[in-house]
Amino acid sequence: MKLITLEAWAERLDPPPTINTLRAWARSGKFDPPAQKMGRTYYVDENAEYCDSDPLPDIPDAPLINRIERARHGTQTPHGRLQGSAA
Repeated sequence: MKLITLEAWAERLDPPPTINTLRAWARSGKFDPPAQKMGRTYYVDENAEYCDSDPLPDIPDAPLINRIERARHGTQTPHGRLQGSAA
């Protein structure tokens, strides 16, 4: 297992992310295998892959989520008016 810097790893991407983005990914564990910090520098395995975390769970019965979805997509309310429209 050969470790390389985040900048060297990012050279394979077009366009490469900024160093701040790479550091944020390293801090939040978005590399597989995880990045290692030695001193001030993060290192990743040369074959490491970016893996985004799991999306937020779908909670269909949450009232706030339902209101946001109705407002965003203009779905019908129980009273027959469109949400988000001035009527």
